Amino acid sequence: MSSSTAAMTAYAGGYFGTKDIAMIHSVVDIAGLNPAGRRCIKGGCRGDLWNGGDEGGASVPDQAISRKNLIALTEFKFSEECCSHIRHLLDEKGFEAIPFHAQGTGDRAMEELIGDGLFQGVVDIVPAGVGEELLGGNRAAGSNRLENAGRLGIPQLITPSGFDMLSCGPLERGDRGDSLWVKKGIKKRKLFIPDAFRVQARTTSQELREIAREVARKLNQSKGPVAVLIPLKGRSSLDQEGMPLYDPEADQASLDELRIYLNKKISLLELDLHLNTREFAQEAVNRFVNIYVENKKRK
Repeated sequence: MSSSTAAMTAYAGGYFGTKDIAMIHSVVDIAGLNPAGRRCIKGGCRGDLWNGGDEGGASVPDQAISRKNLIALTEFKFSEECCSHIRHLLDEKGFEAIPFHAQGTGDRAMEELIGDGLFQGVVDIVPAGVGEELLGGNRAAGSNRLENAGRLGIPQLITPSGFDMLSCGPLERGDRGDSLWVKKGIKKRKLFIPDAFRVQARTTSQELREIAREVARKLNQSKGPVAVLIPLKGRSSLDQEGMPLYDPEADQASLDELRIYLNKKISLLELDLHLNTREFAQEAVNRFVNIYVENKKRK
């Protein structure tokens, strides 16, 4: 079995722990076919590794993948509609989007591959690993999340999707007095619980302010162009009116903090749209293409 959640220790063991199933982490997200995804699927069928060797890690794939206009794209289930539009729109513009499941390990793999010089840009729809790292969630993505693209000066398009929730499953953690659940008062929060494994807890205004300051600190160090797009009507499928994690006041606290701490040279655009709309996806792609072209001209 090949899956982008194979490396999530909080969940994967529960899926196959007592079964005779071999799991291979797909590294990239399995969302449509792309050169990296095809290579992983073929490797899984043969039973070999991502690299076809013993190196391990998220090393640069073979020459069939190393082509111009490769763009890293982060996504998760709750941004699915937006990211589907973005993949198709980028394709129409002549880019090849390589999706990464923003579940922590996928983020880390993406950062490694960005650092290796594989990508010419990043459409970071779900940078939630930054917040999960700060708060101790299941999707923690390491201390260098949101840094390599800026260090290398490649263009970045950022949205705040995923900051509206904290991944803290499985559910039984709450019953056994888990330290995260106790410290964060998870049981008292708005929760989304699709099954016993997966639990999303709404982040608070204070947590979102902390995340916004950390995001601003990282983006302010970028050597290349950065654009930040804010969907004012909700940041995920769970963060819209009538859905379990809807909290516009907390989202506003995050935006207020970004306005204060984000470098004025970084474009901060507020759109009266929900993230999961074609209109938002179109604006995101247009903005990305603009900064991509401008960056090319400067070089």
